[in-house]
Amino acid sequence: MNEQGSAPITTSWELPGEEDPSVGMRNERRRVRALLKKFGLPAHPTLDQLVTAYEAQTGRELLFIERELQPGEPSGLYERYLTQDRIYYPRHTSPAHQNLVKCHELAHLLLDHQPRATTIAPDVVRRVLGRSHYDDPAEHEAETIGRVLYLELNLAPDEGSAPHVASSLVHREGRHV
Repeated sequence: MNEQGSAPITTSWELPGEEDPSVGMRNERRRVRALLKKFGLPAHPTLDQLVTAYEAQTGRELLFIERELQPGEPSGLYERYLTQDRIYYPRHTSPAHQNLVKCHELAHLLLDHQPRATTIAPDVVRRVLGRSHYDDPAEHEAETIGRVLYLELNLAPDEGSAPHVASSLVHREGRHV
């Protein structure tokens, strides 16, 4: 009751239209958690745990390689070889941005995106195609899943309280998605 003796007024919000279960952050988090579970990982694993699980399950080595970023080049890329996957990320940027790039490229691998065959020289493709335009559905999917992966991973396991907080938040998994 408020001061005038009547029930307080509360407002609830409703989004227009029905919620599409195939889109939205909630669904993307479920997808990422399912991918991590597929690898037998606990909630909020470290990047090293994900790499170890990926290598064990696929039989492929996964390398992260720093590189100098030239003007016009995409900030990250991945290459698949016979027995090895390589993820390239920019050297001269913040650790947070480096991790975001790694997660974007990891999303391509985890979602099994296959590079399209092209007759254009790879160095030209790298200069022309940036990460600012997502006309390609695979790029849009990798960006979305990569960002959620970035949020789900414990990317600073040895810094501050991250290891303690990540494990203590597991109990909230079903409540705040």
